[in-house]
Amino acid sequence: MSRTSLFKRRFGFTLIELLVVIAIIAVLIGLLVPAVQKVREAANRMTSQNNLKQIGIAIHSCHDTNGKIPTCHGCFPKTGNGDDWANRRIPSGFGTQQYFLLPYIEQDGAFKAPEINDNGNGTSQSYRSTQVVKTYMAPGDPSLPAEGRTWSNRGATSYAANWHAFGGGWGEDWQIGGKARIPASFPDGTSMTVGYVERYSICGVPGDEANGNYAEHIWGEDGQNCGPLANQPGRAGWYTDFMPAYWFTNRSMLWNGDTAPVDYPFNFTTGATNYVNLPQDKPTIRNCDPTRLQSLTSGGINCLMMDGSVRNVNLSVSLATWGRAFIPNDGGVIGSDW
Repeated sequence: MSRTSLFKRRFGFTLIELLVVIAIIAVLIGLLVPAVQKVREAANRMTSQNNLKQIGIAIHSCHDTNGKIPTCHGCFPKTGNGDDWANRRIPSGFGTQQYFLLPYIEQDGAFKAPEINDNGNGTSQSYRSTQVVKTYMAPGDPSLPAEGRTWSNRGATSYAANWHAFGGGWGEDWQIGGKARIPASFPDGTSMTVGYVERYSICGVPGDEANGNYAEHIWGEDGQNCGPLANQPGRAGWYTDFMPAYWFTNRSMLWNGDTAPVDYPFNFTTGATNYVNLPQDKPTIRNCDPTRLQSLTSGGINCLMMDGSVRNVNLSVSLATWGRAFIPNDGGVIGSDW
């Protein structure tokens, strides 16, 4: 046998050896992928927390400038009493809270964009904006469109304002030109009251809007209602509510008229509730329930507190603790599981 043959045999690989190497590589990849996913999720969580901190700073800066905070949607900073609703001024005097926070997150261009009054051809309203605002989009939101736009090609939002902290809504307090004041409106403490939370920008089954099973959320939508009185089955706009308002109630909540039940949102003595829902834990988009909030990372949801801090709340939190965190003046103490 020649030396050449011996050399080839010595350094060649058998089929079994190749299969073993491939198997080892596959195992290593299998171990690596979850680690990469965890790192990516952690990075997304941190980015979302940073977004919420920017929103918190904007809320406090807006309050320092105006002495009050905009409602979830409505007039700001002036009241709507006696106003000319056909006005075309820029910036708009009517819009969502996220619209009025734009100057405080370095988005003055979007705040004063000509499209706000349809380039002079229409009334001024924030819903006309098509601007994509990075601060309002969470990278961990699986429903977020790649281009950052949803409903009628407008800028999406992955965050929801707590209506119980800010108010606002047709027939409620949308004309008052802002409502909450720090610290007077938060007697339970700003560190104990939620201001904003995460939520999917697109939620539910497309085409099933009539049954309340689908919603798209944009930061500029000021034409729909917000708050619990609006989010009931059978009330106009409840399933097309694109407002950045917190959907505190569930589908079983049926009120007669506009008066809240005595046990709304929960019994402060027993902690029992028929209205509070915990967030969904990273549901698929089609399994997403528009009447609930959604976590963007496994097991926890980021919450902006009214003192400007951000915390990740475990989804094992009790309903009573979760509910109390959204009510700024219930006089109770948040549970130790917060």
